[in-house]
Amino acid sequence: MNHRTRHLPLVLLTIPLALLAGCTSYYKNVEACKDKVRADYPDAASAPLKITGSGASYHGSRVVVHGTIQNPPKPPATKAVPVPAAAECTFSETSMTGFQWLVPAKLAPKPPVAASDD
Repeated sequence: MNHRTRHLPLVLLTIPLALLAGCTSYYKNVEACKDKVRADYPDAASAPLKITGSGASYHGSRVVVHGTIQNPPKPPATKAVPVPAAAECTFSETSMTGFQWLVPAKLAPKPPVAASDD
């Protein structure tokens, strides 16, 4: 076996590992955002939050977590109606740089009020 063929299997194994190294931040960021959503949700005792999905941009720089909130039924209704919930996290590499609720409206940030020119 010559010198080149002996190193070929090692080289072939390192290529996929190098490619996967960039993907790990994607998965870590998705999980970090899910954890932040669970920790930041204020009504967990009265209206449980169920995470139903997530999506992330390239390398996980922006992650959106989707879910539903199960509010208890109010009479005359007998069945709870799930309310959609979503939050967005932004990352620089694996450090979270931003977090905001998108829905429901009571958790989403209010837009700034423009000053009037009176």
